[in-house]
Amino acid sequence: MGDPSHFGDDVPGAAEFLRSRLGSPDLGVLLGSGFAPLATALDAGATVPASEIPGCPGCTVDGHVGGVARAGGANVWVFLGRLHLHEGHDAGRVVQPVAILAAAGAGGALLTCAAGGLLETDRPGDFVLISDHLNLTGADPLRSIPPGKKDPPFLDLQGTYDPIFQDAWRRQARNEGVRLRDGILASLPGPCYETPAEVRMLRALGADLVSMSTVPEAIAARYLGLRVAAVACIANAGAGMREHAPIGHRGVLETVEKAVAGGSRFLTDGIRGMLLT
Repeated sequence: MGDPSHFGDDVPGAAEFLRSRLGSPDLGVLLGSGFAPLATALDAGATVPASEIPGCPGCTVDGHVGGVARAGGANVWVFLGRLHLHEGHDAGRVVQPVAILAAAGAGGALLTCAAGGLLETDRPGDFVLISDHLNLTGADPLRSIPPGKKDPPFLDLQGTYDPIFQDAWRRQARNEGVRLRDGILASLPGPCYETPAEVRMLRALGADLVSMSTVPEAIAARYLGLRVAAVACIANAGAGMREHAPIGHRGVLETVEKAVAGGSRFLTDGIRGMLLT
């Protein structure tokens, strides 16, 4: 299992600082674009702003507040936004929240994101359980670690998305009658949305949803021994799949926020299910 400090000398100090303010976490939740209502649904209380966390840069993307809150009545840290490659961060910095969780002693993480749907049957607001990924960012967080320090030096990514966590989410969806499919996520660096030709390429490669996040964190979590589940919300159809359908960040936020607010019981119950497995 890798050392969290491989992703920054300030990671252990940040973890200890957050533990002193929020208590020790069993699980972390990273909120992607539009997932802010989930913090309210989790009754997130005490919040530590990013500006107070040692070595932690602030989020710059609309809809990502930054900072960490504790879910009410549970040992869950909620990261109120994430860092992205397209903000100018390298992959080692992007995964800092995951490294902090591992350093603080968490056993698992839920990664969330907004995504473009690449199946004809996808509807805006649908939830997708990520079961595998295509890393097309050109970046890998493990490259930030000097070769002599990587342990293991070459990481097996089979089983990155924990099968027991996945079963818990599928079971919860069945119990509550929520539309949830499995998906293979293609991750691109952004900030441009994909062209219609790129969407056709991604579909040919086997992806059925696409985002600008999540995969770097999943890789780092695997390296650090964290169990991972990842849930995406379909914000829009991929470019070229719907006629005259422009894509913009404001529309993405509105669609996902509505879906997350409406699906808050399913999402919170799914997180509780992770805590029980």
